[in-house]
Amino acid sequence: MTDLTAALSREQTMLLTTMAHQYLMEDEWPVWQFTVDTLDRHDLDAEELLRSLPRVGSSGHVGPSYGLTTHNSFHISDDDRPALTIAAALHVPELQPYVADPFLRVLHALIAIQRSAPLSTQKAARPRFTLADIERELPGLPRGFLARLPDVLTHEPATWGGSSGTEDGAWWRELRREIRQYRDATTLHEYVHTTARLITAQAEALPAPHPLVPAPAPTPAVGSYVAEELIADLEAKDTTFRTDKLLALVRELNASYADERPYACQMLLRAILDHVPPVFGQKNFQHVVAHGPWGRTEKVYMKQLTEFRASADDALHRQIGTRTSRFSIGDLPIRASVNALLEGVLDHLPALQQQEA
Repeated sequence: MTDLTAALSREQTMLLTTMAHQYLMEDEWPVWQFTVDTLDRHDLDAEELLRSLPRVGSSGHVGPSYGLTTHNSFHISDDDRPALTIAAALHVPELQPYVADPFLRVLHALIAIQRSAPLSTQKAARPRFTLADIERELPGLPRGFLARLPDVLTHEPATWGGSSGTEDGAWWRELRREIRQYRDATTLHEYVHTTARLITAQAEALPAPHPLVPAPAPTPAVGSYVAEELIADLEAKDTTFRTDKLLALVRELNASYADERPYACQMLLRAILDHVPPVFGQKNFQHVVAHGPWGRTEKVYMKQLTEFRASADDALHRQIGTRTSRFSIGDLPIRASVNALLEGVLDHLPALQQQEA
């Protein structure tokens, strides 16, 4: 079972503290773009770090799971406000007096309400509570925490489920009997361990999905790997840089791709990556990825090209041996990443010409 309490890397901790410190200053979680831009200044990818954080339960999008953040999808919109869960306070101690400790007080007050609710032989109904009930039972809770309590309860497994709504202007929520499973969790560590155990058990109890009939293997696409209109724009560009070699490499790459020659494609693409850094004022492709003018999507493409270099090194430099080589045309990076790089080259050629004029 994944350990939500295990030590995080420095980079993972920086992601959590970036979000937590803004919450502590403003009583509101920051928009995702703030977190992305802040970590960009440290050459860190916020989405990649978010996906690397430990989670327990189901690994896909179906079934219960719980981690250190409330958001675990592949892509987060810039104006989304992903929050940290109660478990994250184990790794950001500053959150404990303002988030974790108040939550544990609320949790046990709710357990008491659920256990002491009157019983009925004629009506099946769950007990309800309101924010006024919480204020009455627990005076002195941090105001920012109390204002966000409905959202906190929605994201914590101990208080998942049950109806909620507004009546006469007052928010209310039902209590499920499952909340009693937390009656012995009086500390933050106990709460996190209890949650991890229960979520893991729930995920393991889900029925296995029906096996899918495998789809036939896709036929490698042939034709233009680099967009022909992009090649034409590069050829027409009036610049102080000589682009004859670049154009030759790109055209040979397209021809080799159409003929399904994976080794030639690997070598030609590697040559292109090593050829273009001066256009961006850099010495090598790693610096182009780290310091180039990339948006979030383009940065993902550039990282794919960086990872491809290991494959190209294998194709170029691995000596003959006893193991069969199995490179195919499908091992190349997606075409969008190569086109994004060459679009960047196209955009930067006139800028360099103007600087040298």
